[in-house]
Amino acid sequence: MTIIKSFKGFNKDLTCRGFQYEVGKEYECDNAVICEEGFHACENPIDCFSYYSPAESVFHEVEQSGKLATHNDDSKVASTKIKIGLKVDLQAIIKAAIQFIYDRSDNKKEKDTNNSVASNSGDSSVASNSGDSSVASNSGDSSVASNSG
Repeated sequence: MTIIKSFKGFNKDLTCRGFQYEVGKEYECDNAVICEEGFHACENPIDCFSYYSPAESVFHEVEQSGKLATHNDDSKVASTKIKIGLKVDLQAIIKAAIQFIYDRSDNKKEKDTNNSVASNSGDSSVASNSGDSSVASNSGDSSVASNSG
């Protein structure tokens, strides 16, 4: 069974579309149709702001499972099962959004160490690099640059 960690916006009283939720509880329904039926949340927490104003809402981590349907325009997911997790603040939302983007980027692959570049300027500046095609440049009194590779 696939479980998706996502984020859900609520009114401040933990209601959504007239339904009352509780932290730690699990809920289930029959169908998941994006924007029509099921429990909706977003994998990218920033997408929640399209549906719930940060000034008037609260946000929680949730786990979605069962039948799943995805949205073409953003990371919204509809599911037939949802478990309500802890409330998250703005700092946690930003951190989770950065992680969401990082996890889906090519930058998480190991960096190529064969083409490093460094430059420094100022008195007593230091730069060092290793790897093929390394470049280091410094300017200023007592500057040091070292390369290997």
